[in-house]
Amino acid sequence: MNKLTTFQTIAYGTAIHDSGTPHFFNDTEFFSEYYALVLDAGADVIDVGFNIGMQAELLLPLTNGNVYGYEASKKIYDFAKAKFAGNERVRLFNYAISDTGGTAQFIDTEQWGAGSLKHTAGMDYCKVGNHFSTIPVEMRRLDDLLGDRDRIGLIKLDIEGAEIPALDGARELIRRNRPFIVMEYCHNALSFEFRGKPIDGTTLFHYAREIGYKVYNIYGICLSNIEVWNTSILQDTADVFLIPDEQHERWTTELLPVYQYRIYDKLLEAIEWHDRSPLFYALTALPSRIYQVVNSRGQADCLAYLANVRQDLAGKVGSRDALFTTNKLSKRGEILLALIFDGKLDDAYRLACMKTLSPEEFGRFEQVASAT
Repeated sequence: MNKLTTFQTIAYGTAIHDSGTPHFFNDTEFFSEYYALVLDAGADVIDVGFNIGMQAELLLPLTNGNVYGYEASKKIYDFAKAKFAGNERVRLFNYAISDTGGTAQFIDTEQWGAGSLKHTAGMDYCKVGNHFSTIPVEMRRLDDLLGDRDRIGLIKLDIEGAEIPALDGARELIRRNRPFIVMEYCHNALSFEFRGKPIDGTTLFHYAREIGYKVYNIYGICLSNIEVWNTSILQDTADVFLIPDEQHERWTTELLPVYQYRIYDKLLEAIEWHDRSPLFYALTALPSRIYQVVNSRGQADCLAYLANVRQDLAGKVGSRDALFTTNKLSKRGEILLALIFDGKLDDAYRLACMKTLSPEEFGRFEQVASAT
């Protein structure tokens, strides 16, 4: 199986909030559909990683209940506190949520929303560099804060990698309420430990079963099969939905079909009306398909496949230069496609086979691609 590269490109493309804050397309377009389907009108919501309240804005019209928001960054908390002043249903707290209490050191980045209790891959992606301060923050467990509540219908977590410890600190609350959950689960989590071991791509796979939940990616695909899990997690989705086992039949038969129709229509609309180059989505999805083929077939079959790819590129790409204009492909992806376009299939095959690549090795492939 191959990851859903085009869906990922759209879902995690940049959109701009009314406040001018950049965010991912799916943060509003997908999550709003999920919330509308799973949240009961009288339910309370827990929003861990409240930020400026973008999710609260989506949630408040759907319920008469309260939104309990937790934000570790003091400057963001102060902004949100002022923004929602006078709204008695929004209850905000300047806490970091985890599986233990005490005082923690929070890395508060200048770029809002990238801060975390650990240095994360997200900070590198956002080029945080030295643009942060380390501040003390009170760390609390949701079980200690809200463990006696019995109307929690939804928990949303986006705390830059610390989501699983935060969930584990809410086990009693989850047992009592059995809420629907939406959470980030991406490379940031790999900076954290859980129960004395580093978090990896499958930590949530096992933990969700332990607490009685089924995991879905944001495209509505069930990830209970480990092969499907490994195709999607840390690949084409950075967020997941957790469905209580006892709600799973209702989810699959009544709610999920509606969710999928709605978000697929949004995905298709984005593809139909995109303003990029005509072959943008085809080119940006192609390298991952090539890697999947190369890692699952014999060499002869792979070379035959690459020959077919070359034929497609020659027939549909106006010029070789177009391979370098997507602003989305990695440098490795561009060189891979250039080698194929030029008919250097053995070199392309060797490049695609290499799981790790030193700068020196990549430089040699660049030289081959540049040679006429």
